Amino acid sequence: MPPARSLQRDDIVETAITILERDGVEGLSMRRLAIELDSKPMTLYHYVPNKSALLSLALSEIAARIPWVTPTGNPRDRMVIIAMDMFDKLREIPWIVSILSQGTNVGTPALALADEFFTAAAELGVNEQDTLDLWRAVWYLVVSELQWLDTLAHRNADDQSWHEKMDPVQVAHLPRVAAIIPRWRELSAGFDIRRAIEAQIDGVIARAQR
Repeated sequence: MPPARSLQRDDIVETAITILERDGVEGLSMRRLAIELDSKPMTLYHYVPNKSALLSLALSEIAARIPWVTPTGNPRDRMVIIAMDMFDKLREIPWIVSILSQGTNVGTPALALADEFFTAAAELGVNEQDTLDLWRAVWYLVVSELQWLDTLAHRNADDQSWHEKMDPVQVAHLPRVAAIIPRWRELSAGFDIRRAIEAQIDGVIARAQR
C-alpha cells in the first residue's frame, strides 16, 4: 500500500483556490479538495477545520496577492481611491462575491486597506466611531454592488425585475414611488458607485468639521 501523501496547509489552500477559480464556491467541498490532493477528507480536517475556515484562508491568500493601489493626494481623495480600488480589484475575482455574501473573514492582508483608510480619516479629524461606521458603510456598499452585478451577469435577457412586474394600482397611494417606478430601470442604470462612496465620505467629513 503506497504511503499517504504528505500535505502542507499551503498546498491545501492553493488547490482550493484552483477549484474556486475553475468551479466557483459551489464546486468546492472537502471531498472534492481531497480528491484533487489525492488524499481523504478526514485527513484534511487535521489542517483545516471546515469549509468556512478554508474559504477564509483562500480569501486571505488572494487578498495578499492583489496589487492594491498606493493612495496619494489629500486624505479625502485617498479614502475614495482606497474604496474604489477595493471595488475594482474584487470585481475581477468572479468567485469572491459568494464568499463575501457569507460574511467570510477576509484576513489580515485586507486590513492594510482599512489602516490606510483609518489614517486618512484621522487626518481629517474624524473620530474612531465615525471612522469605523464609515468603513463599514463603504464596505457594505462595495459588497452589495458586487452582488448586484453578479446577479445581473447571471440573469436571462428576458427576465423582468420586480418593478416591471408591479401593477401600478399597488402603489397608487405612494405618489413619489409611483412616479419613479416607470423610470426605475433607467435610474438604476445611472447608479454610480464612486458617486455613492464619495457622498458617504463627504457626509462624514462635513459632520466632523462642523
